[in-house]
Amino acid sequence: MTLRLASGVHAVQVGSDLVFLNPRQDAYFCLPLEPGAVDLAGDWLDAHLPGLADALCASGLAAPASDAAQPASGPPPVPARTARRLIEDQIGAIDRRPRARHLRALAIAALAARRGRDRAIPDLVDFDARPAEAEPSARLLADLTVYRRLTPWLPLDGLCLFRSHMLLRYLNALGHGARWVFGVRTWPFRAHCWLQVGDVALDDEAERLSAYAPIMAV
Repeated sequence: MTLRLASGVHAVQVGSDLVFLNPRQDAYFCLPLEPGAVDLAGDWLDAHLPGLADALCASGLAAPASDAAQPASGPPPVPARTARRLIEDQIGAIDRRPRARHLRALAIAALAARRGRDRAIPDLVDFDARPAEAEPSARLLADLTVYRRLTPWLPLDGLCLFRSHMLLRYLNALGHGARWVFGVRTWPFRAHCWLQVGDVALDDEAERLSAYAPIMAV
């Protein structure tokens, strides 16, 4: 039976496992399945296991798909490159000096991150973010370098959700856009998030992120 993910629900297939994310409930749900039990493409789902489609509909995770519905595109692929390495390759050409605009952007970001520390994902992403760029510009890499120089001195720390939120607000304040990507892995189950421009990870290593399957991007 062909289904479509419920409004606001995201999913990704990791091997034969099916992982759901409902940001409104700030909850992940992992469904271990036999190989071939389900096929996922965008937000369309074909359930081949008897009773699975009814169970997913009853749980509110999916609904019967209409013939007119078109599958939505999913999140971007896992990054293949890392901003740290791009910066290292261009270090002699990058201006690493903090300017007044960097300090203003950092203050905006730190305040937004502090206010959002205990908020759920929908509340964190509910702001007028700038569209993501297709490729990291030299200016973005320079501003990112300054951010990395300044943040170790801040009395702030947190998990990936806090760190990515703060960096995104900093970049937005300086006129840059990036995608905020959420990913999962199974056995053991773990959730993670990072910022991405094109195929470049801004706040993590591409090699580490290869263990995660993107489930949602904003």
